[in-house]
Amino acid sequence: MAVHPKPKNTETNIRLPLCAFDALTAVMARHGTSRDATVRRLLTEHVERQEQTDPNDRLTHISTVLRYPPPPRWRKDPRQDRPLRLRASADLLERARAVSLVLPGQYQRAFRDYQSRVLTDAVMTAIAVTEPFTDDFLDGLLPLLHHRAARNLWRLATAGLCTGPERALLEAAVAVRDTTAGTPATALAPDTQHLLAVVSTLEKDVAWHSPARFQVAANIARERLTGPQAGANERLLQEEGEDWDDLYLDTLYANGDRRAYLQRGLTSYDWSGRGGGAVWRAERQVSLDNLGDWLIGCLQTGTAEYVVRPPGWVLSRPPGWHALVPAPTHPGRLPQPYATWTDQGRALAFPYRDQQAVWPLQRQPNQPGFQPVPGAEALLTPAAGLKPEQVLGYIEAVLVDWNHHFDAEDEPDLRLALDVPVGKAYDFGLISAEERQNAMVEARAATLNSMAEVIDLLTDGDCDEEDLQYLRQVRGNVRQFTAVATRLDPSIGARFRVHKATWRWPGLSVAGEFLAGTSTDLVQWLATVAHARSSLITQQSMQQAWTYAFDRYAPRARSARCRV
Repeated sequence: MAVHPKPKNTETNIRLPLCAFDALTAVMARHGTSRDATVRRLLTEHVERQEQTDPNDRLTHISTVLRYPPPPRWRKDPRQDRPLRLRASADLLERARAVSLVLPGQYQRAFRDYQSRVLTDAVMTAIAVTEPFTDDFLDGLLPLLHHRAARNLWRLATAGLCTGPERALLEAAVAVRDTTAGTPATALAPDTQHLLAVVSTLEKDVAWHSPARFQVAANIARERLTGPQAGANERLLQEEGEDWDDLYLDTLYANGDRRAYLQRGLTSYDWSGRGGGAVWRAERQVSLDNLGDWLIGCLQTGTAEYVVRPPGWVLSRPPGWHALVPAPTHPGRLPQPYATWTDQGRALAFPYRDQQAVWPLQRQPNQPGFQPVPGAEALLTPAAGLKPEQVLGYIEAVLVDWNHHFDAEDEPDLRLALDVPVGKAYDFGLISAEERQNAMVEARAATLNSMAEVIDLLTDGDCDEEDLQYLRQVRGNVRQFTAVATRLDPSIGARFRVHKATWRWPGLSVAGEFLAGTSTDLVQWLATVAHARSSLITQQSMQQAWTYAFDRYAPRARSARCRV
């Protein structure tokens, strides 16, 4: 008889409150098993229950929605939790992540306010189902929620602490929904469809996070999920009926006193920047969804051009190029021959509305069906190492018309240019030695000017003259200047910018250059630079949305202190 080796365990760390450790110890004593064995058993049973349950009806622990215990805000602050070494098979851990609660806007790898804690949620829920626990913070709160109820508790928190940019969008959507009730979505005007799509994305997929919003969630939980009505209120959140709609609108349109009650325990800090960033991310996601539609041919624009807003650039689709969504033969896997084409680098696959699309394809001559664009490997090679969620951004970058002529009323308020390094531009023979030298001189002058501005700002402050003199002496070393300026005043030092010597690409889109017969080396270099440049521009666009949000909705005096 063949002996199958046990799957090798993977080790990772999570953090639990002390009361969860006490409950885990009680389970260990009751079964006479080690901590590792107990955790693995509880986690296995939990995953099996969750997998057999409708995703909306799965369970989560209240601490996940409230992000309790919170991470310390400062390095020396005391922690309210302890680490737990989790040793389990990689398959079990992955399954546990898949059935755990993730709130809108949370990701596994993100800035700490935005990090999901899926394994922590799985272990906390698994323990609580077997051995309930509590502490001073959790006492009285309904410990276990269904996933839909938990997400709606979070939606109430977003309505209770709603910034100006979000409120403007949400209130416009409420008005539209009232006037178009009963109208099929396909019969709505394009602008109305776009508004509702952005709001849906804002509510379900993206959101800004902060300790303040988790505090509001805790305030609402103490009001709704404690006492004899806790179970009924959890059902109200779970069922999403008319009572839920009324509760959400009452929270969104709460008067000053009610809003102050929901926000008790908060400071006067203004979160408009993060709200503007969340609205930007919703707009961007809808635009990318529509970009997929356009590539496939579902979006009837009547033109081979498509404007992606934000950031506002124009994409040009080569004639005859299409994306196709093949019917999968196995979940998550492409059928043949598409799988072979993508493996060979002749086509790219990207996520599209819970499916996979393949691009670029063209119709086969004299017979039905599609085939990869001949020679497309030269255009697609730089995308070989990208994650699936990055592929559509790469396609976008190679289709951008970097020298599109906008009408005055359509001119973007952000510089949308493909700036390439002058060194490589010279190596490819695109510019002369004199042009390269002039660009380097201009970049150095701009960097020195930025240094001078930083020194002037520090001089107006209370910096010691000896420190300022030393800062002037190190202007020849960018890294040292940055370190010294940041040490003297982090906020001023952060304003320093190193200007690189670049040259504006005057030609076609990258795909256009490929079709024009430009050399493979130049096409692949342009594709790599265009992808990096487009990523930077989208980041700048979101930062601009953050700034605009503060300019419009928050006092200017605070804008320098806040970050997205």
